[in-house]
Amino acid sequence: MRMNFAGPTQIRRSIHSARHEVMLVMPSGLGTLEEQVDLAAADSVTDISVRIYIPPTVRGGPSFPECQLTALAKKGVEIHAAPGHAPRMVIIDRSVVVLARNRADYSEGALIARGLPFTPMLVHSLTASTSLEGNDVSPDERQLDPLSREVLRQLALGSKDEVAAREMGMALRTYRRVVARLMGTLDARSRFQAGYLAARHNLR
Repeated sequence: MRMNFAGPTQIRRSIHSARHEVMLVMPSGLGTLEEQVDLAAADSVTDISVRIYIPPTVRGGPSFPECQLTALAKKGVEIHAAPGHAPRMVIIDRSVVVLARNRADYSEGALIARGLPFTPMLVHSLTASTSLEGNDVSPDERQLDPLSREVLRQLALGSKDEVAAREMGMALRTYRRVVARLMGTLDARSRFQAGYLAARHNLR
């Protein structure tokens, strides 16, 4: 187990070192990319999963406007609900934890820790509470963002990936990443089945 205090440069480096996944817990608001070192760093990584966890009680409010969340979702970022009073933090590849010294942001730096014994519990607390991937939630109870609903509509219409991505103003790779996530969410074995399930449960 290793821990050290870090400033913005080290925080960015840690996020840029991700190989598979970055999970951002953001209880205090999105702000602008210039203001948010974690969001800015995650926004610049490619070919990895980026998830943002925000309190459901403030989604759509001034701190988390729906237009900003939709813009992030169009880039392939997954938006999920954060549990309880989660602190501002980043979990990288489910093994490195970046914990803000100030709950609101990283203005006072962060503690970066590797090999913490409770990291799996932190990951579980996030993934178990998410509205899109919770296995204990039936499809009609899931809160899908507008982007996900539009992708499901395209699947139900049988649109080709290239056509759907172009119509939605998304990169083809991003569109396919969203499709794969939604298929997992709906436990669908094919795109047709995902579209069918979406229509059946009135998700589109």
